[in-house]
Amino acid sequence: MLSVRKRKILCLLVARYIETAEPVSSSDIKADYGEEISSATIRSELAKLEEMGYLMQPHVSAGRVPTAKGYKVFVESIPTEGGMLPAVADMREYLDRKMDEVGDVIRTTAKLLSDTTNYTSVIVVKNIGEVLVRDVRLVDIGQNKALVIIITDSGILKDCIIDLPADMGNTYLNTAMELLNRMFSMHTVEEIKELVDHVEDEIAQYKMILDQIITSLERYQNRNQEVIIEGTSRLLDVPEYQEEADRMRGVMSIIDHKELLTDMVGDGELELSFKIGKDDGIENGSLVTATYRINDNQQVHAGVIGPERMDYRKVVTILKNLETTIKSVMDDKED
Repeated sequence: MLSVRKRKILCLLVARYIETAEPVSSSDIKADYGEEISSATIRSELAKLEEMGYLMQPHVSAGRVPTAKGYKVFVESIPTEGGMLPAVADMREYLDRKMDEVGDVIRTTAKLLSDTTNYTSVIVVKNIGEVLVRDVRLVDIGQNKALVIIITDSGILKDCIIDLPADMGNTYLNTAMELLNRMFSMHTVEEIKELVDHVEDEIAQYKMILDQIITSLERYQNRNQEVIIEGTSRLLDVPEYQEEADRMRGVMSIIDHKELLTDMVGDGELELSFKIGKDDGIENGSLVTATYRINDNQQVHAGVIGPERMDYRKVVTILKNLETTIKSVMDDKED
């Protein structure tokens, strides 16, 4: 157990190191401490924290930097409920605007998470096969082809291009769309396949469209889960990785192996989870994850990957506000 003073000194050092990426001296701690404390006391506490494995000294004459163990104490001090950062306040507007451009809630969320944290983000969506189709829309794009937009209860939009029978007018397309929504609405892919297998003779002329859409849905369902990674190049901007490229290898090896990354991001039910350093499987790096539930069946796991010297307060604040922001935008889009 750390004393109150040791914990405060450690957290001040971690916070300053996150901000500056420079080893922290006892005079830095004294300036940040906020109450009277002697330099000798700070030096003594720093030495003890180093002996206990919370800090290390890169060079004899340099200040100290946190170890993975030190970062873990720091993240415990982050309030579970906090105020809004400027980046968080802009999330609603960003997501609202980008969803119209990208047309995919999950991919847009990954981009948002990377842009607002300035780190690499990863989104893992599980139980894809259990989503319910809510709406199907067909848009004539000419040359006997139509754009299909499939909206699920998780808010994910999936589109594909299908072939149309020659010389079929708008009436055909509108009737097909009405039929699709009567058959598909609030059913899973498996349920839809069973319905189509028993399609009646009077709607047989739409069977070609049905078969193509079912094929598209099956490809979606068979993946079981979806993994989206955004902002990998942001790791190149991390000062410690620029100075020593070898330090980035542990993080890159995780990102390059999607199965391993998926397991690390989606391995728990905790609202927030921290993996920091080699002992947690991410050498010279850290991974902060959050778990959300979009509907009764489907979970989304969002993660932020960066150096051990991550701005944890910012990342935690953004992750904690992400679910509310997504649901707000999705509700508006549905209306």
